[in-house]
Amino acid sequence: MVVRLLLSLSLLVVSLAAGRFLHRQGVLTQARAYRLVRWIIIGPSPLVLCLSLWQVNLRSSQPWLLPVIGGLISCSTLLPARWYAQRAGLTRPQQGSFLTCALFSNVGYIGALTAFALFGEYGYALCMLYLLFFNPVYYTLGFRLAARYGHAREAGQGGEPLRDELRLFPFIGLFAGAVLSLLGVPRPLLLERLNHVLIPLDTALYLIAVGSQLAFASPRPWLRACWTMSAIKFLYAPAVAWGLVTLLGLRGLPRTIILWEASMPVAVSPLVLPLLFGLDRPLSNALWLVTTLLAVPWLILILPLLQRL
Repeated sequence: MVVRLLLSLSLLVVSLAAGRFLHRQGVLTQARAYRLVRWIIIGPSPLVLCLSLWQVNLRSSQPWLLPVIGGLISCSTLLPARWYAQRAGLTRPQQGSFLTCALFSNVGYIGALTAFALFGEYGYALCMLYLLFFNPVYYTLGFRLAARYGHAREAGQGGEPLRDELRLFPFIGLFAGAVLSLLGVPRPLLLERLNHVLIPLDTALYLIAVGSQLAFASPRPWLRACWTMSAIKFLYAPAVAWGLVTLLGLRGLPRTIILWEASMPVAVSPLVLPLLFGLDRPLSNALWLVTTLLAVPWLILILPLLQRL
């Protein structure tokens, strides 16, 4: 269990570091990172999404409850985020970065992996159900927000056709996987093995592209925004989650997993949106870095409280 957790976290760290190294060597420029992300979204990602969703039993109503709650918690963060962005007088690219960072939390790389270490395979499975909302929301609302507040052409060879293309291909994969699951078509063992290779490969390439554009500059100019984002991630979102699970009467490990996932820092995925849509990259990086650093002591603090909430 611990070995798997460490290997998964190592994949995150090593991939980001490799991307940064390739950028410093002049190999992975912003334009090349943009093309890499574009290729990943059009190429392997739809296949990974199809194969992953295929194995979920979508003919039962129970699996849909966790992603619905996850989606509601995620979308609710836009309310305080929009209020702050307007009061702080952020530019449109800065508003786009703040809103998209608020919308997406690290429910996969940190949330699911730590849940696996803490609660075992059942906890990990519940996390996988919880984060089913992530990709649909990312490729619809996330891309829409980024396109509205950003400048896609400045991000490098963008434009409306690209945005339409990026939305289309992942949803083809999601739709195909959902249809196969609903039809009860058994997934061949060979495809399961293929996906076990594709998932880490797809993740590593994605993180390499992100790491190449990370700027670990001092977040000092953005400290107020970072503290506000931390309050949204670590106070507001868990409070919304607690209200929802209490209203629905959820108990046991599903309740704990929802509260745990609602306490995660900014996700890695919003760091790609400045590449594609011309949002404010330094602000996105600062929000991700500060909330990720604060997440470690925060999660240690709230872990004993989860069973009582």
